[in-house]
Amino acid sequence: MNKKTILTMALGGAVLFAGTGCDKVQELFSGKPQQAPQAMHPVPVGTMNLVQQDVTLHETWFGHLRGVQEASLRPEVAGRLVEQVYQDGSMCQKGEVLFRIDPSSYKAAVDMAAASLKAAQAGVLRAQATLDQVTHDVERFQTLVHSGSVSEKNLTDALQGQKEAKAAVAAAQAQVAQAEAALETAQINLDRCTIRAPFTGLASQSTASVGELLSASGQPLTTMSSVDPIRVDFSVPTKQLTEKLSKEVVGEAGSGPAITDFELLLEGDTPYPHAGKVVAVDSEVSKSTGTIYFIGHVPNPNLKLRSGLPVRVRATTGVLKEALLVPARALISSMSHRYIYVVAPDKTPVGIDVKLGDSVTLDMPDGKGGTAPMLMQVVYTENGTLQDKLKELGYANPTDAPVVVEGTQMAEIYAQANRGMKAAGLTQGFGTVVPKPFVYDVPGTTTPSVTAKENK
Repeated sequence: MNKKTILTMALGGAVLFAGTGCDKVQELFSGKPQQAPQAMHPVPVGTMNLVQQDVTLHETWFGHLRGVQEASLRPEVAGRLVEQVYQDGSMCQKGEVLFRIDPSSYKAAVDMAAASLKAAQAGVLRAQATLDQVTHDVERFQTLVHSGSVSEKNLTDALQGQKEAKAAVAAAQAQVAQAEAALETAQINLDRCTIRAPFTGLASQSTASVGELLSASGQPLTTMSSVDPIRVDFSVPTKQLTEKLSKEVVGEAGSGPAITDFELLLEGDTPYPHAGKVVAVDSEVSKSTGTIYFIGHVPNPNLKLRSGLPVRVRATTGVLKEALLVPARALISSMSHRYIYVVAPDKTPVGIDVKLGDSVTLDMPDGKGGTAPMLMQVVYTENGTLQDKLKELGYANPTDAPVVVEGTQMAEIYAQANRGMKAAGLTQGFGTVVPKPFVYDVPGTTTPSVTAKENK
């Protein structure tokens, strides 16, 4: 490819925008002495200087809430439901009565067991009296047998009777123990007629009506869930744990500490005011999802959070030190590459191939004396540092480098034309830009209703 062709290609964009004219192009192919190309007209562009600051990195995962303690309350004895004491959906204290089952048959069983216990205790007294009498006879016969007043057989029979009396006492005592156990069982069943809250929490709507006949271990009458603190379950991909959460953040890329604290994002990404803490991490990775299961606790003093509510969990994963950021809208995409265009000190736009880090929202000047949230993008270079490339352009301090935010397409055209002209050996006539401060207009959140205007 000869010099004429290279120069023509380099000036392709410049001819369109600078009014150089077709005669210049024809001159390149005529063999006539070439003159320096006419300078391209400067074009205005909106710029914002690179921002350099420490950036806190976050990750967000989906989770759901549940009670730290949860229980389905089922009847443990059969009977007719005679009373629902609590109000559906209300807060109940530990030990508070929720339901009552008809206790009449169970109270009768307690009375019967108590009577059986008394009978068994009376049997012990009778057996003990017999044993005392037989023991007295043995002691008397042992004295008389030496004088010949009582035969050896009488003593032997008395000793045998003493053994039988002791066995009768033991049997009577066993009957007492059985009667006590029966009474205790009857009392337990009677107590189960009163269903109480096992812990402090919210009791859901009752599933049974007063008068309904319940069966032991039947359907749950209600469910309870503790609410303060409340539990959140979420899963974290192992890739984030092994890469992002395990490296120290230094330089242009990296990440930080393990997850210990987090915040909840409610509907509309509204942050919940109380921070949560991780209390447990599963020891195994899920084979089906490749994630690790986390359990956290979140204070819930106003009972705003309820079991079953889906939430998003956001945690700080590190701090990016001295990160360089540009507005997200300043990026130009070309195939698999991303570029930013920096205005060099000579006012020429220069493209820099960058890699993308995290996206963050920062409060940036809105051009009206205030600030507004703007989506910013962390950028860095793969080979060498972005700071070194900016130094080559003449910016020792990276925050002095103006990045084109508005007019990026024209900056790209001029930058390509300038590269072609330099490759052709030209030293003047390069396309330049006129930097103007970029003013950020916050996008509106709603669109006025046409129908509403027509109805006024």
